[in-house]
Amino acid sequence: MNIIKIFLVTLFAILLICSSYNLAYSQSAAVFGQNKVQYKDFDWKYIKTKHFDVYFSQGGKELAEFAAHVMESSLANLTENIDYNISNRIPVIIYNSHNDFQQNNVVDEYLPEGVGGVTELFKNRINIPFEGDYEKFRHVIHHELLHAFMNDMFYGGSLQNIISKNISLNFPIWFNEGMAEVQSLYGLDKATDMFMRDATINNYVPPLEYINGYFSYRGGQSFFSFLADTYGEDKLGILMNNIKSFGDVDMGFRETFKLSLEQLDEKWQAYLKKTYWPDIKIRDEVKDFAKQLTNHERDGGSYNVAPVISPDGQKFAFISNQDDLFDVFIAKTKNGEIIDKVISGNSSTDFEELHILTPGLSWSPDGKKLAISVKAGASDVIYIVDVKSGDKKALPLKFDGIFYVSWSPVGNKLAFIGNIGEKSNLFLYDMNSKKIEALTNDIFSDANPTWALDGKSIFFTSDRGDYIEGEKIPKDFKMWEYDYSNTDYYRIDISTKEITRLSSTKDTKEGYGQISPDGKKILYVSDKNGISNIYLREADSSGKIIDRPITNSLSPVDQISMSRDGKKLLFVSLNKGGYDIFSIDNPLERNLGIDELVPTDFVLKMNEYADKFGRNNKSSVTDSLSLVVIDTLHKKDSISMTMADSLSTTVIDSSFAVKENTSDSLLVTENTDSVLTISKLVEIKKDSSKFYGDDVKISFDENPKNSMPAGINKDSSYIDNLNFRVADNINPDGSFKIKKYKIKFTPDLVYGNASYATFYGVQGVAQIALSDMLGDHRIYIQTSLVIDLKNSDYAVAYYNLAHRIDYGFQLYHTARFVTYGNGFYDFLYRYRTIGGSVTGAYPISRFKRFDGTMAIQNISRENLDISTEPLTRKTLLIPSLSFIHDNTLFGYTSPISGTRYNLTVMGSPKFGTEGIGFTSFLADIRNYIKISDDYTFATRLSGGASFGPNPMQFFIGGTDNWINYQYANYNLPVATIEDYAFLSPGLPLRGYDYDQQAGSKYYILNMELRFPLFRYLIFGALPLGFANIEGVAFLDAGTAWNDQISLFKNVNGSTQTEDLLMGTGLGARANLLGFPFKFDVAWNYNLNKFSSPKYYISLGYDF
Repeated sequence: MNIIKIFLVTLFAILLICSSYNLAYSQSAAVFGQNKVQYKDFDWKYIKTKHFDVYFSQGGKELAEFAAHVMESSLANLTENIDYNISNRIPVIIYNSHNDFQQNNVVDEYLPEGVGGVTELFKNRINIPFEGDYEKFRHVIHHELLHAFMNDMFYGGSLQNIISKNISLNFPIWFNEGMAEVQSLYGLDKATDMFMRDATINNYVPPLEYINGYFSYRGGQSFFSFLADTYGEDKLGILMNNIKSFGDVDMGFRETFKLSLEQLDEKWQAYLKKTYWPDIKIRDEVKDFAKQLTNHERDGGSYNVAPVISPDGQKFAFISNQDDLFDVFIAKTKNGEIIDKVISGNSSTDFEELHILTPGLSWSPDGKKLAISVKAGASDVIYIVDVKSGDKKALPLKFDGIFYVSWSPVGNKLAFIGNIGEKSNLFLYDMNSKKIEALTNDIFSDANPTWALDGKSIFFTSDRGDYIEGEKIPKDFKMWEYDYSNTDYYRIDISTKEITRLSSTKDTKEGYGQISPDGKKILYVSDKNGISNIYLREADSSGKIIDRPITNSLSPVDQISMSRDGKKLLFVSLNKGGYDIFSIDNPLERNLGIDELVPTDFVLKMNEYADKFGRNNKSSVTDSLSLVVIDTLHKKDSISMTMADSLSTTVIDSSFAVKENTSDSLLVTENTDSVLTISKLVEIKKDSSKFYGDDVKISFDENPKNSMPAGINKDSSYIDNLNFRVADNINPDGSFKIKKYKIKFTPDLVYGNASYATFYGVQGVAQIALSDMLGDHRIYIQTSLVIDLKNSDYAVAYYNLAHRIDYGFQLYHTARFVTYGNGFYDFLYRYRTIGGSVTGAYPISRFKRFDGTMAIQNISRENLDISTEPLTRKTLLIPSLSFIHDNTLFGYTSPISGTRYNLTVMGSPKFGTEGIGFTSFLADIRNYIKISDDYTFATRLSGGASFGPNPMQFFIGGTDNWINYQYANYNLPVATIEDYAFLSPGLPLRGYDYDQQAGSKYYILNMELRFPLFRYLIFGALPLGFANIEGVAFLDAGTAWNDQISLFKNVNGSTQTEDLLMGTGLGARANLLGFPFKFDVAWNYNLNKFSSPKYYISLGYDF
């Protein structure tokens, strides 16, 4: 994380949110951005453990309880590995699904698929969704806890502490994510081992200083595993403490290992080569045994995944981001030639996200339609898509999550995995009768359903172990006491629901079973040797079931799909840092002549890693967990990402449970609209108490301390810390007390700087940002004091984000000083504004919304040079309404594809003869076309028209945030209150000065070709860097007018521009010291000649 950037962004957010007191509308600053839609009204509760406050909503009690146990055991593991005790309680917010997670208000950014959790620094809150897989859930909990652990260890657990103590320690992203992975996965794991093998053999492992993005997770984990393997796992804890002592990452490494980070990097790179290069001799390149059908290096993107062969075997469907966003393509099986794009994903509400990690894509038996599971608004749905016509129809199904859709080969039925609350089960949907049936109904994680060719049974994977009969699952079964780290193969008979276990493996993942035409063989993917390969399972002549590999791949193989006749098999493989699709002919006939593959070096050392990092070490959690039992008996205290597989830990502790009324039945009804509604498997008993009222509190104490009676047992690690003495959290029966969430404001940021001068009095600035734990309610306070109150700025704002409609209130006072005159006689004027506003936003979807504002302002104008000039004052009522659409995809600094537009109507009703009356219509439409990697053609059409007795005035010419600015008419025409309040710029129009033209109507057309100039430049040994320097070639044209307009004129027989202004030129864009600088050189052009060049230095990003 970049601490300075977090601080600056926070300050900027406060200034932006409180800036509604300056309502002069600027088209150049039109508000865009995609939306986080809160479709649900959440009823939040929480439980308190020894070190954590775990928040959950309706239907999430069991998930919160699971998380509480994993949190405490993971904390004990981290405490032992790193030798540090946290100082503050850590809040943990659990979401029932990724769709719920995307509606959170703790983090303002949209969180796409692949973001499995996030930890923020304002309050050190951990946010984690359950996505139907308990092993993944455990991994993410442990991973995010390491982030919160580091925040507490190095930053005191909050951004405010960083600012108040002036902490400058900054970790590279590979350190943060690599340390989180190595701790949560107990060293190395198979997924990272496979990724690093591909990276090493194909020579794309960058030096540590250049590692970012997804490579930060895999490369960082590999680096720390190397350190543990070479120098001992205890060195990682010593490293963390040395960094804390020195306040510097590089010095921490040097002190711990007696080597610089650069030297350790060299050793790691050599270690990788020694580990993985020998595999080249004993394993096969994918291209040696399969035909490549997609090429991410040639076509762009990095993901070509989820291939499914059509019933006739002639074509296949797959998901790819070769056009930047994830889309569904149809291609020829024989050569991979793309036939059509049938679904454009990630740009509309119907196909908001495609599931690339848990793909749900399947053909109908006649090959005319596709079934696909997608995120569409509040939930996941299944669409049926006609491949020829493109018609799309949503099935009447809505789940928290829908994954792995599979169409029956003999009928109109769909099998899929449905996520409801804490359960992820196998469902069957009949498209003829519109009935749904739960084939499994238990706590275990099911996945990868595949139909038998006769349509009578379904093969699937699960972590259920021997629990194949529901009635034999103990009523007091606790998932956190169970080993959910392995997945095995099962078959379920659809008519009887009888489950048969087909495999039993340890520390192995199996999936994607494909059944032979005669039903006697199964092809499946397994990572038993450390690399995902394809295996064949069949019975020998004696009836004995045997498994043998049919590939010995150097790179991991996944997501297999076999044709009906068994003659063609498609699969996905990691290929030089991206994922591509390959094919094998006659896979059922392949025979390598071996029964087992040579295990990887990691598999041979897997248990050693687990022992080193505490996976198999129960003693690491003895202190914390044993005291849980003691405290519970006293009724005083208790405890409570990517395409990667992971190992797991098992924690056995039955000392506590959460008690609430539950219902285990699955209710399926059909309403009058024929839309199925599925009730939650767990219904939370409703609380009749009010959510607001007396429960709202404001506190500036970041870590409230609970007093405890004397004599209570204490965790020996935290004996003097009152934060971990928890009172009144246990029921008489020993279960957790579930507490109703109450709004309590605590600071996110308090910053101030003040001084006193004899002649000017108190001067300074202060910003305060407060919010509740869930981020639903926010208060911002800003002051900028100069001399006295009437010359100062101050504002307060409150925002409520708890429901779908966001609204807020602002009160403000501003003082602005403007010099106005003709160059010979200039006078200093003070404009004071006292006002307030009510704002609201209604998001229709992720891509569309309505914004509305009702503001009232009292503005005064005073000549400070001539005291006899009377003060003028006006009161204005200013309503506005905007419709905004934005489905753009961003590059480094600006959009690279998609469309965004803002359509606004605003005005001011005229009250009395001195009032101001007008109505204005404003539009800003932008389109971006990606030509190739890093090349974008951007167009923009903006304009406005104002009508009424006192229409708004627009001025055009110049560019945004122009540092070396010049005025065409000496200065801006701010001669009246209405000019001050409503004069609005139309920008950019380069080649001209500010206020080149003005009028009550205007339009500007901008066209830009954006391209890379330099990828990265370093100037000598100076710490001066420009990352991704971009170039731009542009053409601007526009005009402004009142009543009459004449775009062209005839001069001596030649056509020249008259009111139309045109400019063209070149520019460069670079980040300097964290600020976005723009440099442009432009010439205006009147169709006859070019002007002399005009230079623009400005701040900000391109439109």
